[in-house]
Amino acid sequence: MQGDPVIVTPRAAPPPTVVLRPMAAGLGAVALAGLWLLLLGLPSGEELLSLVHLGLVAGLLTLATAAAVQLSAATTGERHPRPRLLAIVTLLVPAGGLCLSAGFALFWPPLLALGGLLVLGGLLAILTHAAARIAKSRSSRPLHLGLLLGLLGFLGAALMGLFMAAGLALGRASLLAALPWHLGLAFGVGFGALLSGVSWQLLPMFGRARQIPATAALAGILLFTVAGPATAWLWGLWGSVAAWLLALAALYHVALTSWSLMRGPSGKLPPYTGVAHLAAAVLLLAAAVLLARNLAAEALGAAFGGVALAVLGYLERILPFIVFESHLVRRQPGRPVPKLQEILPPTRRALLLAVYLLSLALSLSGLALAPRLFGAALAGMALRLLLALRAVRRAPD
Repeated sequence: MQGDPVIVTPRAAPPPTVVLRPMAAGLGAVALAGLWLLLLGLPSGEELLSLVHLGLVAGLLTLATAAAVQLSAATTGERHPRPRLLAIVTLLVPAGGLCLSAGFALFWPPLLALGGLLVLGGLLAILTHAAARIAKSRSSRPLHLGLLLGLLGFLGAALMGLFMAAGLALGRASLLAALPWHLGLAFGVGFGALLSGVSWQLLPMFGRARQIPATAALAGILLFTVAGPATAWLWGLWGSVAAWLLALAALYHVALTSWSLMRGPSGKLPPYTGVAHLAAAVLLLAAAVLLARNLAAEALGAAFGGVALAVLGYLERILPFIVFESHLVRRQPGRPVPKLQEILPPTRRALLLAVYLLSLALSLSGLALAPRLFGAALAGMALRLLLALRAVRRAPD
């Protein structure tokens, strides 16, 4: 297992538009979810399911899978043979997420089934892309295992979602029992394994952190991979006690992240990305503990807040690489590549992060107006990155 976290070369990655378009769609969905909370507050019933799938599937899942497409190529040096086809299939996930959100809002099972099939097809295509790139690579890394297991977890969650959609359409309540598997595969194997693998690659690069040993990183990925399905399987037997398995995986991830950041360059505090990822890891731990106390709604809120912070925090540093590649490919000889500060100005990042964490904590405590404040902070973080994409779209040819 190679321990080098360095990206191979931006030229090995797909053309910028392949991942920038789904990233724009994902950021737009997260921003819409935040604005929904800001303007209307926290809904209930079918509207709540619509909001959750807008933010999680059309938003965060789209961003995570787009990053998987980019990283699986950029860290292996293997191109996709048909980038135009790849650009199309990466848009299936946000399209499916929007169908799911609309299907829950209208409570229309056929639209839910269509959304599930689109998400399932997009995830399958992205998993095939990532597996083919990694299989041709000369070396394997914890990142690659995290990518593959995370995508498999999302794929399994999508299948469980289709079972539940069929249960709604056919009036068979027994199929709705797949809900623990839907959540366990999505958060445990999906986001858990994916973020564990990605943190091994990106924390040393973006967080001024020490490289996590490959064996320790692999243990964290596998712990999430086992904890997610085990929690879902044991839920009907021992109830919320099973969630302590996820809490153990999240605690291990917090410990690894803290060790990595504390062992960074002496005398230098971790930058925004490192602090954001540590806060996200703590939120995932809090979500598992809340679930173990049978506080399912609060646990889902904490898990969403933690995953959103981790994905958006890393995206702040992934975007400049994609922008760099875009300018590298399109610029004429002698045209300078834009600086990081020109792509993502660092002003007010810390304040926005503080408002985000404070508003999420107040929301979980049950304060009535806090979800609106959290929605404003979430929309602000997403819109900031969405506006940064214009640096690519409007770059001169």
